[in-house]
Amino acid sequence: MRIGFFSDTYKPQKNGVVTAIKMQKNFLEESGNDVFVFIPKIPNSSQEKNVFTLSSITFPFQKEHRIAKPYSIKYDLLLDKLKLDIIHTHTPFSLGIFGWQQARKRKIPLVHTYHTLFDEYAYYVWDHFPEFVKNKIITEETAKSIAIWWSKTYCNLCDLVIAPSTKVKKILESYEINKPIEVLPNALDLREFVPVHKSIARKNRKFPKDGIILLFVGRLGKEKNIPFLLKVLQRLKRSSYPYYLVIVGDNPDKRVKEGLIKEAERLGVIDRTIFTGYLEYKDVIESYYASDIFVFSSLTETQGMVVLEALFSGLPVIALEDLAIGDVVKDGENGFLIPNTQNSIDEFAKKIILITENKDLYNRLSKRAREIANDFSSENLNKRLLEIYNNLIKKSKK
Repeated sequence: MRIGFFSDTYKPQKNGVVTAIKMQKNFLEESGNDVFVFIPKIPNSSQEKNVFTLSSITFPFQKEHRIAKPYSIKYDLLLDKLKLDIIHTHTPFSLGIFGWQQARKRKIPLVHTYHTLFDEYAYYVWDHFPEFVKNKIITEETAKSIAIWWSKTYCNLCDLVIAPSTKVKKILESYEINKPIEVLPNALDLREFVPVHKSIARKNRKFPKDGIILLFVGRLGKEKNIPFLLKVLQRLKRSSYPYYLVIVGDNPDKRVKEGLIKEAERLGVIDRTIFTGYLEYKDVIESYYASDIFVFSSLTETQGMVVLEALFSGLPVIALEDLAIGDVVKDGENGFLIPNTQNSIDEFAKKIILITENKDLYNRLSKRAREIANDFSSENLNKRLLEIYNNLIKKSKK
C-alpha cells in the first residue's frame, strides 16, 4: 500500500501529534507499506527519506509552528508519479487542505485524525490580537466558534475521521459531522521503553535520591493547568514525606516558565519543584523510570499520550477526571481520577499520600498500569489502522 501523510507539524517539533505520526509511519513501513510525508519546510531540520517539505513561513503567534503554502506544482507533479492508494491528514490547515485537494483530484480515500481540540487552543491566537480587536471585533468566544466551524467543515470533506478517544468522538458528534467517526487511540512503540533501575535513572536525571517524585510531562501551557499541581504540592508539604514535583517540558514563550517559577515561589514550593525543560525522548522515558507517581491536571486532552507512557513505565497515575484520560486510567485499578470540584486539590493530595503509605496498593496499581498500557501497543492499534485503510480503498473501487 502507498500512503500519503500530510501534516502541518513534524520533527524536530515536540508534541503528541509528531509522536503519533512517527509511530504510525514506522509501523506501516515495517509492515511493507510505503509512506510519503508532506510537511512545512523547517529551517535547519535534517533530511529524511520520503519526507517532502513545502515552502513555509513562521506562524505569527507561535514561532515553533510553521505555515506552508497549501499548494505546490512541484509536489502535484510528484504525486502523479507516487500513485498513492490513500491520503491520511493529521492537521486540517495548509497541509490538510493540500492533502484534501490531492485526494479529490486522484479520487482516492481521505482519512483525517482529529488530534487536537482546536477550540480549546484558540485562546493562544486570540490573545495575540491587538486589544481593540479582542474587545470589539473578535472575542475569545468568537475565536472558539471559528475553530469549531473549521473543524466541522474540514472533517466533512473527509471519507472517515479518526478520533483518538471516546471524548473526541462525542465532541465531533456534537459538531454535527456527517462522516463516519472511528475511535482509534494513538499507539505506543513499546520497544522504546527499556526499563532502567530507579536508582540509576535518578542518578542520571539528577533527581533527589530519597525524594518521592511526582512527575508531569507536557508542554508548559495554560491548558495543562500546571498551577493546580503546584497547589497540590503545597498541600503535600504539610505531610512528613519528601515530595518533589518534576516538570518535564517547556514553552517557546519563556514568560510561561517564568510565570510558573514565580507561582512556585509564591506558594513556597520552589525548593520542591524541578523544571527540566525540553528533553530528548530517551531522557523523557528515563524520567518515567526515575519517578514514583505520574500526576496530570489537563482537561483539554484528546488522548494524553504521556499518560499512556507513564502507565507502561509502571507509574500509577493520579489525574483530574476527564473523558479522554478515563479511556486509559481506570479509577482504583491503575490510578485515581479526581472530580474537578472545589475540593480537587485536597482530594488529589490525599490520593498521593494514600499510594505513598500503602505499598501493596502501589504495587497493585503499578502492575495493572503496565497491563492496561499493553492494550495500546503499536502492533495492536496500527493493525486496526491498516484495516481502516483497506476497507476504504475497497469501498472506493466499487
